[in-house]
Amino acid sequence: MDPTTEFFEGLNHRPPDPLLGRIRGTVRFELESGAEVDTWLLVLSAGSVSATQTDRTADCTVRTDREFFNRIAAGEANPLAALLRNRVTVEGKLALYGYLNHLVPGPPGAHEPQEWVRQRGQRR
Repeated sequence: MDPTTEFFEGLNHRPPDPLLGRIRGTVRFELESGAEVDTWLLVLSAGSVSATQTDRTADCTVRTDREFFNRIAAGEANPLAALLRNRVTVEGKLALYGYLNHLVPGPPGAHEPQEWVRQRGQRR
């Protein structure tokens, strides 16, 4: 399984995330691979995140090539830096795209943000 499919399917098994508790919206990903375009729909709702491979309109649409998104999904490329470098295009509610940074894995050797928050809360 490639990193993109693994990433999107893995989102369906994430526990609710308190850091995304107030976020609601949909993000459509159009990933080009030659003449083909794979479409994924990400749904953010009160901390829950789900993804399906469906072709439907959304609050935010993200376009890039699948090979590059594989790098984002693997934690090798930063979603916000990719936007600034024009490796991805975003239409609609840009703020929803910003939450992608929270969902993708960090670079190799980075700490897990949720674990860091849990540990920080235990110190008080």
